[in-house]
Amino acid sequence: MYSKKLPALLCSLAAVLVLSLNGVVARHAGDNRDDSPVKAVAEEMESAANALLATVADSPGGIEIAVGYDRKALLHMPFNEPARQNYVYWPYLRKGLPLDFMTAQQKMLTHDLLNKALSAKGYLTTIQIMQLEKILSDNEVIGFPRGPENYTLSIFGNPGTESRWGWRFEGHHLSLNFTLDDGKISVTPAFFGASPARIPTGSLAGYRSQHYIHDAGLALINSMSDTQLSKTVEGGRLPFDILSGTLNKPQATWDDWKTLPRTGISIDTLEPAQKVLAQRVLEEIVTVYRPEIAGSYLGQININDLYFTWMGSTADGEALYWRLDGEDFFYEYDLVQGDGNHVHAVWRSKEGDFGADLLSEHKLNSH
Repeated sequence: MYSKKLPALLCSLAAVLVLSLNGVVARHAGDNRDDSPVKAVAEEMESAANALLATVADSPGGIEIAVGYDRKALLHMPFNEPARQNYVYWPYLRKGLPLDFMTAQQKMLTHDLLNKALSAKGYLTTIQIMQLEKILSDNEVIGFPRGPENYTLSIFGNPGTESRWGWRFEGHHLSLNFTLDDGKISVTPAFFGASPARIPTGSLAGYRSQHYIHDAGLALINSMSDTQLSKTVEGGRLPFDILSGTLNKPQATWDDWKTLPRTGISIDTLEPAQKVLAQRVLEEIVTVYRPEIAGSYLGQININDLYFTWMGSTADGEALYWRLDGEDFFYEYDLVQGDGNHVHAVWRSKEGDFGADLLSEHKLNSH
């Protein structure tokens, strides 16, 4: 699918690799080159988003008038809308146009937009998370809105290569946030969850959501010697949720995770074969996105600059928590709730979430 873009992609990887050696942190994908493969992806997203907006260009009619909603008002919001930076990964009546309110054409265009941003692995993971809602709806009676239809799309600002804009696809256990500016793309925060993480019964028994990152983390921790484990594993009570989460927390504490002390073992101190395992963890995190986006990020992140921290069991099937973090990169994998069968996993940037660094660059370039 991307073979024609491979030469340009390899050039991009080489360019950002030089940047990473000079200490640049990965807060967004892409650069200022006109032939940047990330810029081409941004243009594809722009086209897909505008195709969606074209479907709501007219005044509300038909079912909208009868039921009392406006698809355009739900879908399209100003770039500075406060909800753009309010990522929510639990059942919630969030701002945006739900799949349940979309026409068939709009649903198809939404999936087209997702495929412009995600790799095959990332897209499949997204759909699988949505389908797990059916299992939850069949087994819960607590009144939360459940079902694959309860996922919303929001477009912030006016999609264009010369303007700042963004979009979000979000619902229970899923929050995909994109900010675009001048051909560059920010993808954090990126949240993927699942309950059950591993289906215990029925025709899909044994299926595990996000098995790739689950297996990669276990492979790294179980490669370590006792001496290495003494540096990596922390005692104490397992965190019930990701430390960078916002659920049931005062807003004044939402950024406390950014100043957490550096703990765990430095990847730089590991044996060469273990560094390969650590690199695999990093790649599994980032490659949920298109190769052009993932390649740009991976070219900027030096695995030797990161630390690995573990809490809980090191056995498959039991409750555990781990994170991989550095100066700006921050990833958490929390498998604690539901007796170790309910996962919350998130990739965040300490300075670049919601395109914060892109907005800073934009202001500098405007003066």
